[in-house]
Amino acid sequence: MGRGKDTNIAAQKRLLNALAEQIKLPLLQIARSAELALQQGSTEALNNIELTADSALKLLDSYLLSLRLNQASTDIFLEPVSIAAVLNDTAHELSKLASSYGCQLELHLSGRYEPIMANRAGLEAALTSLGFVFIEAVSASASEPKPVVKLAAHRGKQGIVAGTFAGNELLTADMYHRARRLHGRVRQPLTGLTSTAGAGVFIADSLLASMSTRLRIAHHQKLAGLAATFQPSKQLNLVLS
Repeated sequence: MGRGKDTNIAAQKRLLNALAEQIKLPLLQIARSAELALQQGSTEALNNIELTADSALKLLDSYLLSLRLNQASTDIFLEPVSIAAVLNDTAHELSKLASSYGCQLELHLSGRYEPIMANRAGLEAALTSLGFVFIEAVSASASEPKPVVKLAAHRGKQGIVAGTFAGNELLTADMYHRARRLHGRVRQPLTGLTSTAGAGVFIADSLLASMSTRLRIAHHQKLAGLAATFQPSKQLNLVLS
């Protein structure tokens, strides 16, 4: 019991370290945009400040939510959730950020799905946190004019798979496993994906862990990404039977 508690505290400390490293970037962007706004009276600079601040605050909110959910009882907060509705709301949440980074954000569902067991707020926060990382990453490394980030779901062997995908050939299972070991210890653990701390990925993984699932490397329509597998709601099965 004691060792498990110590391990959890260490994991939370590493996640906080990754978040602190990540937050440096938006604070720097806000400072530079504020200077530009003062010098030039730029409305665009003010809009950038608002968007950057909102994104940073959402990441902080997602981190705090992960702490609360991981301290709660699973039976209390899991509920039947529409993955289509969550993906749609996530796409709406990320649309302004994607536009500012020059990315094309797409939503794709391979069919219709029954509700899954999840925490709705936690699932949306996880997908949004992933979206932050992928949008920033593809805009920094893209060779095409408008790179694509895709929010998607498909049916897998173990359940319904949902996540975020992009055309990144460097995103491999070995790279991700290494990043999970190193996050909170090095500044850039996800070197195959992003040059930042990539805190959104690890916050998403923490949120999903509270729902008894984890992020893993997955593929969707020839795109590589990070996704998790969710179990269909048994409540629906009882109704149908």
